[in-house]
Amino acid sequence: MLSHIYLVYGSTKPLVEEKVEKIIEQYISVPDEFNFSRYDMQETPFEMIAEDAMTLPFLSDQKVIIINNSFIFTGEKVKTAHEINLDKVVNFLENFEGPNVVIFKVLQDKLDERKKIVKRIKKLHTIEKIEPLDESGIKTLIKQNLNQHFKDIKADALDEMIQLTGLNYSNITKEMDKLILYTGDTPVITKQDVSEVVSRSLEQNVFLLTDYITQGNKKRAIHLMKDLINMKEEPIKLLALISSQYRLFYQVKILSQKGFSEAQIAKQVKVHPYRVKLSLRKVKQLEINKLLDIMKECADTDYALKSSYLDKVLILELFILKI
Repeated sequence: MLSHIYLVYGSTKPLVEEKVEKIIEQYISVPDEFNFSRYDMQETPFEMIAEDAMTLPFLSDQKVIIINNSFIFTGEKVKTAHEINLDKVVNFLENFEGPNVVIFKVLQDKLDERKKIVKRIKKLHTIEKIEPLDESGIKTLIKQNLNQHFKDIKADALDEMIQLTGLNYSNITKEMDKLILYTGDTPVITKQDVSEVVSRSLEQNVFLLTDYITQGNKKRAIHLMKDLINMKEEPIKLLALISSQYRLFYQVKILSQKGFSEAQIAKQVKVHPYRVKLSLRKVKQLEINKLLDIMKECADTDYALKSSYLDKVLILELFILKI
């Protein structure tokens, strides 16, 4: 039996779009103004969307309503021009019976499982999770995108791009747009082009920061930390990301010693396989006791950041020097 409400989520936009199109095809053959509507939850009051969803279709058996940017199912905090009453959305999920079809779309890999609204939609309706692509899949998508602009990219340039952006397709898309503009009519993108144009993602910056700390390169670590602070990143957020990275190192170290494969570790700790791949390279030089000591320092520094009257940047700097 076909559903009337779907939630499709995942960070790889082309795959999410592809899944949404397949769902649409189950209900309407040719979308038109009478049987198809598209909204953005950040821009349109949900009451207006719900009214459209509950309006009987005209000249059609069913109507499909797409709701982009459905951030209410995630932990993301988004500013909107209107207030969203989550109780009303939950009421809609509990009582909507069609005949129209509503598709909520989220371009993130995780939902906030603690939220009542997530629990209700998972219990009552159809959830479609689009798994993130591996490194090979992302590289193929990048090449395909560039080919559409009559461009190619050298292998080392492609590796550099992945190294700088991680495997977040949203970040990669933005950086590809910059590369295409930067290279103009030049048909082949080089590693130098990537180095000059592509910005390192916050996640990759934090990975590099922990790498400097692990190597004992405190000068570079503090310099990078201050660069991130100047980019308006909060010290407490940076510490949380550093803590998360070292916690991942610890988990990867333990599981690898138990004989788990890269894919098995990724599934066990619920992170992207690419992060596990990078972590496996680093944990070889890290002892378990050292990781435990650093994680304890992370916890102590987190307490200091939340309770001390000292300058927060100074607290983070002292943390880096100490470990």
